[in-house]
Amino acid sequence: MDACIPQDRAPRDFCVKFPEEIRHDNLAGQLWFGAECLAAGSIIMNRELESMAMRPLAKELTRSLEDVRGALRDQALRDLNTYTEKMRDALRHFDVLFAEFELSYVSAMVPVKSPEYYVQQEVIVLFCETVERALDFGYLTQDMIDDYEPALMFTIPRLAIV
Repeated sequence: MDACIPQDRAPRDFCVKFPEEIRHDNLAGQLWFGAECLAAGSIIMNRELESMAMRPLAKELTRSLEDVRGALRDQALRDLNTYTEKMRDALRHFDVLFAEFELSYVSAMVPVKSPEYYVQQEVIVLFCETVERALDFGYLTQDMIDDYEPALMFTIPRLAIV
């Protein structure tokens, strides 16, 4: 997917909400195993309601992978150096479904950061806008920011309040 549709990948900004112990190299494999189990009718560790809610998505995800495999077979019999539009469409669809499944599956298994994370983002944006505005009005200089002036660290929140 990185080679075929690098600019068309589904956004995965939500991954920053996941706890550190969840983010590892084997996550994709675990997610795929979970999708296959759900599609086959299994229930995730005493989470019957979440399993029933995710089952249609898991089935669609596994069907989508079959479409990708079919497109890959067709591609392998043709030119290996170009990607057909059918191949790109299949990969885009699979990537969107996999990202959606990743968020719903991980959210069902562990608590993810949500309200606090958004508040923190809003504070960060507020501080950035405050610094930008203070630079425009000449209250701060770029040198103060570049040198991490200690007084500046106390000034930014006060400017944001004002």
